[in-house]
Amino acid sequence: MSGGGVRSSACKFVQSYIESDSLLTAQELKRLKEHKYSAVDNSWLDELCMKRWWEYVINFCPMWIAPNLITLIGLVINLVTVLILSSFSYSATEPAPSWAYHQAALGLFFYQTLDAIDGKQARRTGSSSPLGELFDHGCDSMTQVFVTLNICYAMSLGTVTNGVLIVSIISVTLFYCAHWSTYCTGQLRFSRFDVTEAQMSVIAVLLTTALFGNNIWDISLLFGYNLKHLVLFSSLIVSAYQIYGYMNVVLSGGVGKNGSTIAGTSVIFPLFPLLMVIMPFVMIYTRSESGILDENITLFCLCFGAVGAKETNRLVIAHMSKSELRHWDWIYIGPLALMLNQYYEYPISEYILLWIATIYCYASLFIYCTVVCRQFCEFLNIYIFVLGNREPKKTYLLFPENMETNIFLPKVQLGKFDDEDVLII
Repeated sequence: MSGGGVRSSACKFVQSYIESDSLLTAQELKRLKEHKYSAVDNSWLDELCMKRWWEYVINFCPMWIAPNLITLIGLVINLVTVLILSSFSYSATEPAPSWAYHQAALGLFFYQTLDAIDGKQARRTGSSSPLGELFDHGCDSMTQVFVTLNICYAMSLGTVTNGVLIVSIISVTLFYCAHWSTYCTGQLRFSRFDVTEAQMSVIAVLLTTALFGNNIWDISLLFGYNLKHLVLFSSLIVSAYQIYGYMNVVLSGGVGKNGSTIAGTSVIFPLFPLLMVIMPFVMIYTRSESGILDENITLFCLCFGAVGAKETNRLVIAHMSKSELRHWDWIYIGPLALMLNQYYEYPISEYILLWIATIYCYASLFIYCTVVCRQFCEFLNIYIFVLGNREPKKTYLLFPENMETNIFLPKVQLGKFDDEDVLII
């Protein structure tokens, strides 16, 4: 096959992939545009002090900066600080320098603050739109894996059997279930102990490790258990209570017809994408006997987090566009490849395939988020990171060179486009 043929085939494949995986329908875009944000915030920490902090900080934001750019800056800061910490504690067993924990705590606090003020900036600049909510939740879905890694590094959870896996499952499940209940009721609800409290708890853990070292979590308690076991057990109890609350909302019935979701679909069906996220990674981790996954637990968590983030984003879009969840997602290819590799007794190095799967999953997540945001921006006639409306697009009618036409179009200009005559309206 010639070089041109290969390029043509590759372009067709990419186009087919995007069409089947990422493109929204005209009806979905229309309903996204009509979406109105609805939330109930019962967070005690928000009411106690954080709202006053956010009201103070927003005064320092220039009026020219776009709300989504604020969110993105926070995400990048959090990502960079987590990567710095991971360079010292890649397997979540090694201690890191004190300053590495300090900067990770600071990065998470910056993200939390910037994530909270983006909506206020949108109202200040008159740029509020459903795109802001969509972008905000998308960044949150990616951040939850960074928060998970922060906990694992600070407490050296790689030394606890299945410790990192348990925390990762809790993180993905909680975030997904929050939006599952929203898909049913049309309203995002924050409980007394929710996102802000969880993030502040992680910051407290990071600062504790920075001040006293990783060994503080190894302080012995009763029956051979130590402080990190107590923290893990407490997290399980709190998470179980949170999930119970979400499931109580789901099983009480949605706001749709006959107790269905806001999209008129089954309130139970969102369970299946969640299982498709969790079960493959549980099987992959527990069946691995090489120790590769434990040695590369950061990479494993990132792969897990990418799949969880994409499925949560799909759920958010399904809620905002009042549409049905899809049965299949191409990102599942990543974990399924790891499972098949184990089943056939590792014809490919588990380490190499884990890298390939992680890169593929993040590429799938990035393509999906990029295509959806660009499509929605064009539909709303706005930019994602710049304030103001887009310039209206010109309409082009293309004619082969020297072709005669009797079409009459007033106020047109003849131009050139790829060596063809063009009528620019």
